Amino acid sequence: MTPADWHDLPALDVREKLAHIDQMLADHDRKRQEIRIAPWMAAFAGMTAGAVLFAAGGAVGGLLVKFWLG
Repeated sequence: MTPADWHDLPALDVREKLAHIDQMLADHDRKRQEIRIAPWMAAFAGMTAGAVLFAAGGAVGGLLVKFWLG
């Protein structure tokens, strides 16, 4: 490439490139934080589901006992 061809190259906007890099870093940090929180959310959801099933089982059991003995 000769110096005469350099004017045909797109201009390098350093600020635009830095802004793009900053945005990529912010996205990466956000995804990393979501991944870190995800196991806690899964554990909480599991405990909640277990509590709901336990309560539902107790209600059904109570109704069965009431109708059986009542």
